[in-house]
Amino acid sequence: MRFSDYLTKILALYADADVEPGLQPGATLTEIAALEQDFGFPLPEELKQAWLAANGGGYYKALFARPGYLTGYDLLSLSDCMNERMGMKNRAAQYLNYQQEEARDTRISQNWYEPGWLPFASFGGGTLLLILDMSPTAQGQAGQIICFTHDPDCMEHVATSFNDLLVASLKMFEEEADELIYED
Repeated sequence: MRFSDYLTKILALYADADVEPGLQPGATLTEIAALEQDFGFPLPEELKQAWLAANGGGYYKALFARPGYLTGYDLLSLSDCMNERMGMKNRAAQYLNYQQEEARDTRISQNWYEPGWLPFASFGGGTLLLILDMSPTAQGQAGQIICFTHDPDCMEHVATSFNDLLVASLKMFEEEADELIYED
C-alpha cells in the first residue's frame, strides 16, 4: 500500500470525526537520508514517504493502529525516533536477565535493544512503541514491525513489513475510528 493512499484514507476518517490530526510539516529528503546514515540501515520507501508527509504528529493523534488492539500510535518525528532508540539502548542493561511472561516470538531477537531497531510510532510517551526491525532472527524478516509494550514489558511481532502494517492499520481505523480518533 502506498503511504499517500493510506494517509488520504486516515485523514478522511479524521475529517469525518471533525478532529484535527495534528500532523507536523514533512521532513526533507536530506533529513531522512541523515537519519538513515545514523541508523545504518535503509528505510522502507513508504516509511520515508510517511516522514516526507509529516515529521511527527500530535500527542494522542494516532496515525497508526496495531492490529487487534484499540490503541493508536502517534507518528514520531525523526529526532524523537532517534531519541526513543537511544533510550532503548540506554535501558537495555536493566533487561539483561529479564524474562517476559510469555515466550518471545522466534522472529524477534531475545535482546532488549538491537542496532537495527528504529521506533517510529509511540503511545503514551513511549509506553508502547512500534519499531522497524532490521535485526530479526533467522526466522524473521528484515523490515518486520515489532512492538514494545511496557508493563508487563514485552516485545511482540506485529507485521511482516511496513506495508503490511499499513493495510492492517487502515482496517483497524475503518472498523474502530471512534476508539482511535478523538479530541484530547
